[in-house]
Amino acid sequence: MKKILSIFLLCLSSQGNSQVNVDSLWNVWNNENRPDTIRLQAMQRICIKGYLYSKPDSAFIVANTMYDFALEKNLKVYLVSALNILGASCSIQGDNVRGIAYFTRSLKIAEEIKDYKSMINSYNNIGVIYHEQRNDEKAIEYYSLSLAISEKLNKKSGIAFALGNLGNVYNELRQYDKALSAQNRCLQLTEEIGDKEGHANALHSLSVIHLDKEEYEKTLDFSKRAHNEYEKLGDLQGIANTFTFTALAYSRTGQKQKAIEHLKKALAISQESGFVGSMREISQYLYEIYKEEGKSQEALLMHELYITMRDSIANEESQRVVMQNEMQYNFDKQKALDRKEQEKQLAISIEQGEKQKIISYSIAVGLILVILFALFVFNRLRLTKKQKEIIELQKNLVEEKQAEILASISYAKRLQDAILPPLTFVKEHLPESFIFYKPKDIVAGDFYWMEVINKNILIAVADCTGHGVPGAMVSVVCSNALNRAVFEFGITDPGKILDKTRELVLQTFSKSDADVKDGMDISLLSINKVSRKINWAGANSPLWYTSKSELFEIKANKQPIGKTENYSPFVTHTIQLNEGDSIFMLSDGFADQFGGDKGKKFKYKPLKEMLLQNSDLSHEKQLQQLGFVFETWKSNLEQVDDVCVIGIRL
Repeated sequence: MKKILSIFLLCLSSQGNSQVNVDSLWNVWNNENRPDTIRLQAMQRICIKGYLYSKPDSAFIVANTMYDFALEKNLKVYLVSALNILGASCSIQGDNVRGIAYFTRSLKIAEEIKDYKSMINSYNNIGVIYHEQRNDEKAIEYYSLSLAISEKLNKKSGIAFALGNLGNVYNELRQYDKALSAQNRCLQLTEEIGDKEGHANALHSLSVIHLDKEEYEKTLDFSKRAHNEYEKLGDLQGIANTFTFTALAYSRTGQKQKAIEHLKKALAISQESGFVGSMREISQYLYEIYKEEGKSQEALLMHELYITMRDSIANEESQRVVMQNEMQYNFDKQKALDRKEQEKQLAISIEQGEKQKIISYSIAVGLILVILFALFVFNRLRLTKKQKEIIELQKNLVEEKQAEILASISYAKRLQDAILPPLTFVKEHLPESFIFYKPKDIVAGDFYWMEVINKNILIAVADCTGHGVPGAMVSVVCSNALNRAVFEFGITDPGKILDKTRELVLQTFSKSDADVKDGMDISLLSINKVSRKINWAGANSPLWYTSKSELFEIKANKQPIGKTENYSPFVTHTIQLNEGDSIFMLSDGFADQFGGDKGKKFKYKPLKEMLLQNSDLSHEKQLQQLGFVFETWKSNLEQVDDVCVIGIRL
């Protein structure tokens, strides 16, 4: 949802939302003969009207220049303005930690100089951050502070901003009557004062409320009106948001193609403008629609984009820092009150003549200590600066190497993906099947393999030694050995394929001087779809199948594909299955995952029970249930190993 950041600062409050000529404003700033305040006002308008929502990174750079100039000239009003813009720019770009730090600094200075208009802005913007952090109680507290001061000063623009943001919170709390009341009042006020941007925001928020109330015609109407306003303003963030919520209305009324078209437009704008939060939400919506439409490739691309955007946005650490900033602000405020009380007591003591000498001595000793401490601090700062330069150099080297390593691993993932059979190929020959594949790292030691030989389908799940890069390298060796056993040597019997694969893997590793004991556990299945007869062999990996509401297990040979003592040929098992029976092959990653209330392993017995219970569901539902159970069980714990589960219904 579009965040409403209040940046109406002093001299801009009467300017409304008219378009600005950025070039002419730059001319004002560069003219050193102009008064300092006029130049700073030009910088404000460049940041707010020219860059903030369309180019927030540029607004950040310009606001830093504005801050330095205001600090040099000791113009605290414009220091407050610059800090507010810096905070808004960070927040728009998804950096809420720095955003609330700047807003808190702005609020502190505004309170010192009793700049109530800027206090309104700072309270409102801090509320925005808490709103995004889902701390609704704090958000309402700060929005209400902003509203109270605005009403006291009869500042309609501030009242409108606070009402709009309160309406957003009430909507998320499903208090729709309060939400509609606040937003309608906001809409009326922004129209009265000619605040076109605020008017557009109110229209957009009303479309969101009606969407949540499942009033889709009203959603489309308000969203269209908001879109027209944002286009006039050139507000790219607003345009992207109206496209998104229009798409959601179309999606929920079954008009999927229209939804996709609008979401693509929203995503293109967000990618061009660097709107990280919007990209995260839009890619998630597109992923869900593509998945429903059976467009697996498009769904995968959107899911990968969602993960990337999700990880770049605020996490639990950012929430902790936000709370620390608030605590620091309250502490500084209390310390200032304590200092005033101490000064009062000191004044009383000075009036008492008999204590004058003691106070004088104390001040003299204090000054000496301060000088000594200052010398000590200066020396430490000089040493710290040198150490910082060394650390920064080392940090840059580490980051450079890390980037090179990640680039190499990402390319290795593309190579590893090439050895996996495409999902379209799997679905073509096994339409009622699912593959739950979740690597622990970027590349994996688990892999699945499939080939079609005459009327038989060969399919396998393999778990190579290790995970990550070492496991991925072993998986390439083992996958190549499987291919050679089938195509080069013409073997189709699962047990004999595993015998030949073991021979080829050992042959490859024997070229090394080191004693390599790597290899894989594997479950290899041959299916005759006509007769429903299956042949199977396994290395430390069993086969499970369900028939007549029971789950049966065929145990594997207790030896891996690799170097082992007392080797014996792999046994091929033959089973006649019936229509509707299901087969399951898996690695040990799911059962070995730690989680739950006590942080223990999931284990095989609950996994068997879950697969049996869900075996009558569609393959899509089974896959969704596996993913849900895995993520719920794992919760906040780290994934311990690669996971691969394949289910097939005959």
